[in-house]
Amino acid sequence: MKDVKIFFDQEGHAREVLLSYETFLRLEALLREMAGKDQAYFWTEEWQKRIRDAEDDIAAGRIYRTARDNVESVLKWLDE
Repeated sequence: MKDVKIFFDQEGHAREVLLSYETFLRLEALLREMAGKDQAYFWTEEWQKRIRDAEDDIAAGRIYRTARDNVESVLKWLDE
């Protein structure tokens, strides 16, 4: 989004966000739509961190591909 500016502190943590009123209205509509839905958990910081960690694992090749009939080998790999 071009109309969003994030201000960071000296440690690199986001501290303030400046956005247009139009963007605010779009975000507000999204949040209202998500309210009460079962998938709202997906947007929590904890869940987003899990998604980023999983993407990092995939990018680094820390994956194990298997077929449905080979579940035991996956469980063995997970225990390593």
